[in-house]
Amino acid sequence: MSDTCGDKCESLEWIRERIHDKKHFTARFIGQIVDASGMEAELVVKVIAGVLFAILAFSDHAHFFANSLLVTVPALLIFVFPAEKPTDDSLFIYFSLFGALTVLDRSLEKIPCYYILKLALFVLLYLPPYVLHKRISELIQDQLKPQKSSENVSEMTRSNRTAPKTNQSTRTAVSAAPLPPPPPQEQPKPVEQAAPAPVVVPAPVPVPVEQPAPPPQPVEQPPPPPPVEQAPPPPPAPEPTPVPADPAPKLPSSRSRTDLAGGSQRLKSGPNPMQSSSFYNLKSEADGFNSRNAISPGSNLNDMIFRPTEKLVFNAPFDYDNLTYHMKITNNSHHRIAYAVKGNAVPRVMANPAFGILNVGEMRIVAVSVQKFDWNDIDYHKDRIAYDYVLLPDDNKEKTFSMAMFQNSDTKRRKNIMIEYNP
Repeated sequence: MSDTCGDKCESLEWIRERIHDKKHFTARFIGQIVDASGMEAELVVKVIAGVLFAILAFSDHAHFFANSLLVTVPALLIFVFPAEKPTDDSLFIYFSLFGALTVLDRSLEKIPCYYILKLALFVLLYLPPYVLHKRISELIQDQLKPQKSSENVSEMTRSNRTAPKTNQSTRTAVSAAPLPPPPPQEQPKPVEQAAPAPVVVPAPVPVPVEQPAPPPQPVEQPPPPPPVEQAPPPPPAPEPTPVPADPAPKLPSSRSRTDLAGGSQRLKSGPNPMQSSSFYNLKSEADGFNSRNAISPGSNLNDMIFRPTEKLVFNAPFDYDNLTYHMKITNNSHHRIAYAVKGNAVPRVMANPAFGILNVGEMRIVAVSVQKFDWNDIDYHKDRIAYDYVLLPDDNKEKTFSMAMFQNSDTKRRKNIMIEYNP
Protein backbone atom coordinates (compact mmCIF):
# COMPACT_ATOMS: atom_id res chain seq x y z
CA MET A 1 0.00 0.00 0.00
CA SER A 2 2.84 2.32 0.80
CA ASP A 3 4.41 1.68 -2.61
CA THR A 4 1.13 2.53 -4.34
CA CYS A 5 0.82 5.71 -2.34
CA GLY A 6 4.43 6.63 -3.13
CA ASP A 7 3.88 6.13 -6.87
CA LYS A 8 0.70 8.20 -6.74
CA CYS A 9 2.42 11.02 -4.88
CA GLU A 10 5.29 10.98 -7.37
CA SER A 11 2.87 11.27 -10.29
CA LEU A 12 0.96 14.11 -8.61
CA GLU A 13 4.20 15.96 -7.92
CA TRP A 14 5.17 15.68 -11.61
CA ILE A 15 1.78 17.12 -12.67
CA ARG A 16 2.02 19.88 -10.05
CA GLU A 17 5.39 20.99 -11.44
CA ARG A 18 3.88 21.32 -14.95
CA ILE A 19 1.18 23.58 -13.46
CA HIS A 20 3.17 25.84 -11.11
CA ASP A 21 6.87 25.65 -12.03
CA LYS A 22 7.52 28.44 -14.56
CA LYS A 23 10.49 26.62 -16.08
CA HIS A 24 7.89 24.56 -18.01
CA PHE A 25 6.03 26.21 -20.87
CA THR A 26 2.72 24.71 -19.67
CA ALA A 27 3.02 26.55 -16.34
CA ARG A 28 3.81 29.80 -18.15
CA PHE A 29 0.76 29.36 -20.40
CA ILE A 30 -1.50 28.61 -17.42
CA GLY A 31 -0.04 31.62 -15.61
CA GLN A 32 -1.10 33.93 -18.46
CA ILE A 33 -4.66 32.57 -18.27
CA VAL A 34 -4.64 33.07 -14.48
CA ASP A 35 -3.49 36.68 -14.87
CA ALA A 36 -6.18 37.37 -17.47
CA SER A 37 -9.10 35.62 -15.74
CA GLY A 38 -8.25 35.88 -12.05
CA MET A 39 -8.98 32.18 -11.47
CA GLU A 40 -6.70 29.81 -9.60
CA ALA A 41 -4.28 27.66 -11.57
CA GLU A 42 -5.88 24.36 -10.46
CA LEU A 43 -9.30 25.57 -11.55
CA VAL A 44 -7.96 26.60 -14.96
CA VAL A 45 -6.45 23.11 -15.41
CA LYS A 46 -9.71 21.43 -14.40
CA VAL A 47 -11.71 23.53 -16.90
CA ILE A 48 -9.25 22.76 -19.74
CA ALA A 49 -9.22 19.03 -18.86
CA GLY A 50 -13.03 18.92 -18.75
CA VAL A 51 -13.43 20.60 -22.13
CA LEU A 52 -10.80 18.31 -23.67
CA PHE A 53 -12.49 15.21 -22.17
CA ALA A 54 -15.85 16.24 -23.58
CA ILE A 55 -14.39 16.84 -27.06
CA LEU A 56 -12.48 13.55 -27.13
CA ALA A 57 -15.42 11.52 -25.76
CA PHE A 58 -18.42 12.95 -27.64
CA SER A 59 -17.24 15.09 -30.57
CA ASP A 60 -17.17 13.83 -34.15
CA HIS A 61 -13.81 15.57 -34.56
CA ALA A 62 -12.05 13.74 -31.70
CA HIS A 63 -9.60 12.23 -34.19
CA PHE A 64 -8.47 15.69 -35.33
CA PHE A 65 -8.21 17.22 -31.84
CA ALA A 66 -6.31 14.29 -30.31
CA ASN A 67 -3.73 13.99 -33.09
CA SER A 68 -3.30 17.77 -33.34
CA LEU A 69 -2.54 17.94 -29.62
CA LEU A 70 -0.09 15.02 -29.82
CA VAL A 71 1.79 16.73 -32.68
CA THR A 72 1.69 20.32 -31.38
CA VAL A 73 3.19 19.64 -27.94
CA PRO A 74 6.41 17.91 -29.16
CA ALA A 75 6.72 20.45 -31.99
CA LEU A 76 6.72 23.28 -29.43
CA LEU A 77 9.36 21.48 -27.35
CA ILE A 78 11.61 20.90 -30.37
CA PHE A 79 11.37 24.24 -32.20
CA VAL A 80 10.09 26.84 -29.70
CA PHE A 81 11.36 25.62 -26.30
CA PRO A 82 14.44 23.48 -27.10
CA ALA A 83 15.76 23.83 -23.54
CA GLU A 84 12.81 21.70 -22.34
CA LYS A 85 13.12 19.13 -25.15
CA PRO A 86 13.33 15.44 -24.09
CA THR A 87 16.17 13.24 -25.29
CA ASP A 88 16.43 12.18 -28.92
CA ASP A 89 15.86 8.53 -27.99
CA SER A 90 12.59 9.32 -26.21
CA LEU A 91 11.37 11.43 -29.15
CA PHE A 92 12.22 8.60 -31.55
CA ILE A 93 10.13 6.19 -29.47
CA TYR A 94 7.33 8.77 -29.18
CA PHE A 95 6.95 9.41 -32.92
CA SER A 96 7.35 5.73 -33.81
CA LEU A 97 4.54 4.79 -31.44
CA PHE A 98 2.44 7.76 -32.58
CA GLY A 99 2.78 6.81 -36.25
CA ALA A 100 1.84 3.17 -35.60
CA LEU A 101 -1.26 4.05 -33.57
CA THR A 102 -2.39 6.80 -35.96
CA VAL A 103 -2.43 4.34 -38.85
CA LEU A 104 -4.82 2.15 -36.78
CA ASP A 105 -7.00 5.02 -35.53
CA ARG A 106 -9.98 4.27 -37.75
CA SER A 107 -9.99 0.63 -36.72
CA LEU A 108 -9.47 1.26 -32.99
CA GLU A 109 -11.80 4.24 -32.53
CA LYS A 110 -14.67 1.78 -32.11
CA ILE A 111 -13.34 1.27 -28.59
CA PRO A 112 -15.21 3.60 -26.17
CA CYS A 113 -13.14 6.67 -25.25
CA TYR A 114 -10.32 5.44 -27.51
CA TYR A 115 -8.78 8.89 -28.03
CA ILE A 116 -8.75 9.56 -24.29
CA LEU A 117 -6.91 6.27 -23.80
CA LYS A 118 -4.51 7.18 -26.61
CA LEU A 119 -3.73 10.55 -25.00
CA ALA A 120 -3.22 8.86 -21.60
CA LEU A 121 -0.81 6.35 -23.15
CA PHE A 122 1.47 9.10 -24.47
CA VAL A 123 1.34 10.89 -21.10
CA LEU A 124 2.54 7.66 -19.44
CA LEU A 125 5.63 7.73 -21.66
CA TYR A 126 6.99 10.54 -19.44
CA LEU A 127 4.85 10.39 -16.27
CA PRO A 128 6.82 8.98 -13.31
CA PRO A 129 7.14 6.38 -11.92
CA TYR A 130 6.13 4.62 -15.16
CA VAL A 131 8.34 6.50 -17.69
CA LEU A 132 7.47 4.00 -20.40
CA HIS A 133 9.95 5.43 -22.93
CA LYS A 134 12.88 4.31 -20.73
CA ARG A 135 11.51 0.79 -20.45
CA ILE A 136 10.96 0.59 -24.19
CA SER A 137 14.52 1.88 -24.79
CA GLU A 138 15.95 -0.74 -22.41
CA LEU A 139 13.99 -3.45 -24.20
CA ILE A 140 15.35 -2.32 -27.59
CA GLN A 141 18.93 -2.24 -26.25
CA ASP A 142 18.56 -5.74 -24.83
CA GLN A 143 17.48 -6.95 -28.26
CA LEU A 144 20.39 -5.19 -29.98
CA LYS A 145 23.16 -6.34 -27.61
CA PRO A 146 23.46 -9.94 -28.99
CA GLN A 147 23.55 -8.63 -32.55
CA LYS A 148 26.16 -5.98 -31.65
CA SER A 149 28.34 -8.52 -29.81
CA SER A 150 28.23 -10.92 -32.77
CA GLU A 151 29.24 -8.08 -35.12
CA ASN A 152 32.15 -7.17 -32.83
CA VAL A 153 33.35 -10.79 -32.73
CA SER A 154 33.21 -11.11 -36.51
CA GLU A 155 35.01 -7.79 -36.98
CA MET A 156 37.75 -8.78 -34.51
CA THR A 157 38.18 -12.13 -36.27
CA ARG A 158 38.44 -10.42 -39.64
CA SER A 159 40.99 -7.89 -38.35
CA ASN A 160 43.08 -10.65 -36.74
CA ARG A 161 43.31 -12.41 -40.08
CA THR A 162 44.33 -9.37 -42.10
CA ALA A 163 46.17 -6.96 -39.77
CA PRO A 164 49.70 -7.72 -38.47
CA LYS A 165 49.95 -8.45 -34.78
CA THR A 166 51.42 -5.47 -33.01
CA ASN A 167 51.47 -4.62 -29.36
CA GLN A 168 49.77 -1.28 -29.35
CA SER A 169 49.37 0.63 -26.14
CA THR A 170 46.58 3.06 -25.47
CA ARG A 171 48.68 5.07 -23.09
CA THR A 172 50.53 8.11 -24.31
CA ALA A 173 54.25 7.37 -24.63
CA VAL A 174 56.30 8.99 -21.86
CA SER A 175 59.70 9.94 -23.10
CA ALA A 176 62.60 8.76 -20.93
CA ALA A 177 64.57 11.34 -18.99
CA PRO A 178 68.01 12.04 -20.46
CA LEU A 179 70.79 9.99 -18.84
CA PRO A 180 73.36 11.96 -16.79
CA PRO A 181 76.87 12.13 -18.31
CA PRO A 182 79.34 9.58 -16.89
CA PRO A 183 81.59 10.90 -14.08
CA PRO A 184 85.08 11.91 -15.24
CA GLN A 185 87.67 9.22 -14.67
CA GLU A 186 90.66 10.12 -12.53
CA GLN A 187 94.01 9.98 -14.26
CA PRO A 188 96.33 7.40 -12.55
CA LYS A 189 99.31 8.99 -10.85
CA PRO A 190 102.67 8.13 -12.46
CA VAL A 191 104.93 5.88 -10.38
CA GLU A 192 108.04 7.70 -9.15
CA GLN A 193 111.25 5.99 -10.30
CA ALA A 194 113.61 5.14 -7.41
CA ALA A 195 117.07 6.78 -7.58
CA PRO A 196 120.03 4.29 -8.05
CA ALA A 197 122.10 3.58 -4.92
CA PRO A 198 125.57 5.30 -4.85
CA VAL A 199 128.63 3.13 -5.55
CA VAL A 200 131.20 3.28 -2.69
CA VAL A 201 134.86 2.89 -3.83
CA PRO A 202 137.36 2.39 -0.93
CA ALA A 203 140.57 4.44 -0.93
CA PRO A 204 143.83 2.56 -1.82
CA VAL A 205 146.12 1.45 1.08
CA PRO A 206 149.62 3.10 1.03
CA VAL A 207 152.48 0.60 0.40
CA PRO A 208 156.00 1.13 1.78
CA VAL A 209 158.70 1.67 -0.75
CA GLU A 210 160.84 -1.13 0.30
CA GLN A 211 158.25 -3.80 -0.25
CA PRO A 212 156.55 -4.31 -3.48
CA ALA A 213 152.96 -3.41 -3.35
CA PRO A 214 150.58 -6.31 -3.51
CA PRO A 215 148.30 -6.34 -6.44
CA PRO A 216 145.13 -4.46 -5.63
CA GLN A 217 142.12 -6.68 -5.13
CA PRO A 218 139.07 -5.68 -7.11
CA VAL A 219 136.26 -4.32 -5.04
CA GLU A 220 132.89 -5.81 -5.79
CA GLN A 221 130.38 -3.19 -6.59
CA PRO A 222 126.76 -3.82 -5.58
CA PRO A 223 124.53 -4.56 -8.55
CA PRO A 224 122.39 -1.65 -9.62
CA PRO A 225 118.70 -1.95 -8.71
CA PRO A 226 116.45 -3.22 -11.43
CA PRO A 227 114.74 -0.46 -13.41
CA VAL A 228 111.20 0.28 -12.34
CA GLU A 229 108.75 -0.24 -15.16
CA GLN A 230 106.96 2.94 -15.94
CA ALA A 231 103.15 2.63 -15.94
CA PRO A 232 101.61 3.00 -19.40
CA PRO A 233 99.73 6.22 -19.96
CA PRO A 234 96.00 5.90 -19.27
CA PRO A 235 93.76 5.54 -22.28
CA PRO A 236 91.85 8.67 -23.24
CA ALA A 237 88.44 8.95 -21.59
CA PRO A 238 85.64 7.98 -24.01
CA GLU A 239 83.57 10.85 -25.23
CA PRO A 240 80.03 10.81 -23.78
CA THR A 241 77.55 9.46 -26.29
CA PRO A 242 74.91 12.05 -27.20
CA VAL A 243 71.52 11.31 -25.72
CA PRO A 244 68.80 11.29 -28.41
CA ALA A 245 66.13 13.93 -28.14
CA ASP A 246 62.80 13.02 -26.65
CA PRO A 247 60.62 11.31 -29.23
CA ALA A 248 57.50 13.07 -30.36
CA PRO A 249 54.34 11.98 -28.47
CA LYS A 250 52.40 9.17 -30.07
CA LEU A 251 48.83 9.67 -31.24
CA PRO A 252 46.89 6.65 -29.87
CA SER A 253 44.36 7.22 -27.14
CA SER A 254 45.59 7.77 -23.58
CA ARG A 255 44.08 7.81 -20.15
CA SER A 256 45.09 11.30 -19.25
CA ARG A 257 43.62 14.19 -17.34
CA THR A 258 45.53 16.70 -19.46
CA ASP A 259 45.75 17.36 -23.18
CA LEU A 260 48.72 17.77 -25.48
CA ALA A 261 49.51 21.20 -26.90
CA GLY A 262 47.48 21.66 -30.03
CA GLY A 263 48.20 24.98 -31.70
CA SER A 264 48.02 28.73 -31.53
CA GLN A 265 44.24 28.72 -31.24
CA ARG A 266 44.04 25.97 -28.61
CA LEU A 267 41.77 26.70 -25.65
CA LYS A 268 43.93 27.07 -22.55
CA SER A 269 41.13 27.76 -20.05
CA GLY A 270 37.42 28.40 -19.86
CA PRO A 271 34.48 26.30 -21.03
CA ASN A 272 34.61 24.39 -24.30
CA PRO A 273 32.42 26.18 -26.89
CA MET A 274 30.87 22.83 -27.81
CA GLN A 275 29.00 22.99 -24.47
CA SER A 276 27.64 26.50 -24.90
CA SER A 277 26.72 26.76 -28.60
CA SER A 278 24.26 24.63 -30.56
CA PHE A 279 26.39 25.29 -33.66
CA TYR A 280 28.57 22.33 -32.65
CA ASN A 281 25.67 19.86 -32.21
CA LEU A 282 24.65 17.36 -34.86
CA LYS A 283 20.88 17.63 -34.79
CA SER A 284 19.96 14.10 -35.94
CA GLU A 285 21.39 10.90 -37.34
CA ALA A 286 20.66 12.13 -40.89
CA ASP A 287 22.41 15.46 -40.24
CA GLY A 288 25.74 14.85 -41.85
CA PHE A 289 27.38 13.48 -44.94
CA ASN A 290 30.84 12.24 -45.68
CA SER A 291 32.63 14.69 -47.95
CA ARG A 292 34.06 11.87 -50.07
CA ASN A 293 30.54 11.04 -51.23
CA ALA A 294 29.42 14.55 -52.17
CA ILE A 295 32.34 16.39 -53.78
CA SER A 296 32.35 17.49 -57.38
CA PRO A 297 34.90 15.84 -59.72
CA GLY A 298 36.98 19.01 -59.86
CA SER A 299 37.60 19.09 -56.09
CA ASN A 300 40.52 17.52 -54.28
CA LEU A 301 39.45 14.61 -52.09
CA ASN A 302 42.52 15.05 -49.89
CA ASP A 303 42.27 18.73 -48.99
CA MET A 304 42.22 17.61 -45.35
CA ILE A 305 44.15 14.55 -44.12
CA PHE A 306 42.88 12.86 -40.95
CA ARG A 307 44.79 10.42 -38.79
CA PRO A 308 43.00 8.12 -37.91
CA THR A 309 40.90 8.22 -41.04
CA GLU A 310 37.60 6.57 -40.11
CA LYS A 311 37.11 5.93 -36.38
CA LEU A 312 38.49 6.44 -32.87
CA VAL A 313 38.55 3.52 -30.42
CA PHE A 314 38.50 4.15 -26.66
CA ASN A 315 39.46 1.29 -24.33
CA ALA A 316 37.81 0.53 -20.99
CA PRO A 317 37.52 1.38 -18.13
CA PHE A 318 35.35 4.43 -18.71
CA ASP A 319 35.32 5.84 -15.17
CA TYR A 320 38.14 8.34 -15.78
CA ASP A 321 37.28 12.04 -15.66
CA ASN A 322 38.82 12.61 -19.08
CA LEU A 323 39.70 9.76 -21.50
CA THR A 324 41.51 11.43 -24.41
CA TYR A 325 42.47 10.38 -27.95
CA HIS A 326 44.86 12.68 -29.80
CA MET A 327 44.23 12.71 -33.53
CA LYS A 328 46.10 14.62 -36.24
CA ILE A 329 44.62 16.85 -38.97
CA THR A 330 46.65 18.38 -41.83
CA ASN A 331 45.85 21.02 -44.47
CA ASN A 332 46.87 19.34 -47.75
CA SER A 333 45.35 21.97 -50.07
CA HIS A 334 46.68 25.15 -51.68
CA HIS A 335 44.34 27.39 -49.64
CA ARG A 336 43.80 28.15 -46.01
CA ILE A 337 41.10 26.01 -44.34
CA ALA A 338 38.64 26.93 -41.58
CA TYR A 339 37.25 23.98 -39.64
CA ALA A 340 34.78 23.28 -36.81
CA VAL A 341 34.25 20.02 -34.94
CA LYS A 342 30.66 18.93 -34.22
CA GLY A 343 29.28 15.96 -32.31
CA ASN A 344 26.07 14.12 -31.49
CA ALA A 345 27.03 13.23 -27.90
CA VAL A 346 27.97 16.64 -26.45
CA PRO A 347 29.05 17.15 -23.65
CA ARG A 348 30.04 13.51 -23.13
CA VAL A 349 32.24 13.54 -26.26
CA MET A 350 34.01 16.81 -27.13
CA ALA A 351 37.05 18.02 -29.09
CA ASN A 352 39.69 20.60 -28.21
CA PRO A 353 40.32 22.87 -30.06
CA ALA A 354 36.80 22.72 -31.45
CA PHE A 355 37.53 25.19 -34.26
CA GLY A 356 40.40 26.93 -35.97
CA ILE A 357 42.17 27.98 -39.17
CA LEU A 358 44.89 25.85 -40.79
CA ASN A 359 47.47 27.48 -43.03
CA VAL A 360 48.72 25.68 -46.12
CA GLY A 361 50.61 22.54 -45.05
CA GLU A 362 49.92 23.11 -41.34
CA MET A 363 49.36 20.13 -39.02
CA ARG A 364 47.42 20.28 -35.74
CA ILE A 365 46.68 17.81 -32.95
CA VAL A 366 43.03 17.71 -31.80
CA ALA A 367 42.25 16.09 -28.44
CA VAL A 368 38.96 14.16 -28.55
CA SER A 369 37.86 13.54 -24.95
CA VAL A 370 35.20 11.26 -23.49
CA GLN A 371 33.88 12.11 -20.05
CA LYS A 372 33.28 9.26 -17.63
CA PHE A 373 29.95 7.50 -18.05
CA ASP A 374 28.05 4.42 -16.94
CA TRP A 375 28.26 1.74 -19.63
CA ASN A 376 24.72 0.48 -18.97
CA ASP A 377 22.89 3.83 -18.83
CA ILE A 378 23.49 5.38 -22.29
CA ASP A 379 23.19 4.46 -25.94
CA TYR A 380 26.77 4.80 -27.20
CA HIS A 381 26.47 2.85 -30.45
CA LYS A 382 25.94 5.92 -32.68
CA ASP A 383 28.50 8.30 -31.16
CA ARG A 384 30.48 10.28 -33.71
CA ILE A 385 32.16 13.60 -34.40
CA ALA A 386 32.23 15.47 -37.71
CA TYR A 387 34.76 17.93 -39.12
CA ASP A 388 33.02 20.68 -41.12
CA TYR A 389 35.56 22.67 -43.14
CA VAL A 390 35.69 25.24 -45.95
CA LEU A 391 38.44 26.44 -48.26
CA LEU A 392 39.05 30.16 -47.67
CA PRO A 393 39.58 32.38 -50.73
CA ASP A 394 43.02 33.89 -51.26
CA ASP A 395 41.77 37.41 -50.54
CA ASN A 396 40.57 36.35 -47.07
CA LYS A 397 43.34 37.41 -44.67
CA GLU A 398 41.43 36.94 -41.40
CA LYS A 399 43.44 35.18 -38.71
CA THR A 400 40.55 34.61 -36.26
CA PHE A 401 37.93 31.90 -36.81
CA SER A 402 34.30 32.98 -37.16
CA MET A 403 31.09 31.10 -37.98
CA ALA A 404 30.46 33.50 -40.86
CA MET A 405 33.16 31.64 -42.81
CA PHE A 406 30.71 28.73 -43.22
CA GLN A 407 27.89 30.92 -44.58
CA ASN A 408 27.37 31.20 -48.34
CA SER A 409 30.38 28.97 -49.04
CA ASP A 410 30.32 26.53 -51.96
CA THR A 411 33.31 24.59 -50.59
CA LYS A 412 31.75 23.36 -47.34
CA ARG A 413 32.63 19.72 -46.72
CA ARG A 414 32.31 17.22 -43.90
CA LYS A 415 34.33 14.30 -42.62
CA ASN A 416 32.65 11.89 -40.18
CA ILE A 417 34.74 10.09 -37.54
CA MET A 418 32.94 7.29 -35.69
CA ILE A 419 33.51 6.69 -31.96
CA GLU A 420 33.86 3.09 -30.79
CA TYR A 421 34.26 1.74 -27.27
CA ASN A 422 36.24 -1.38 -26.43
CA PRO A 423 34.99 -2.87 -23.14
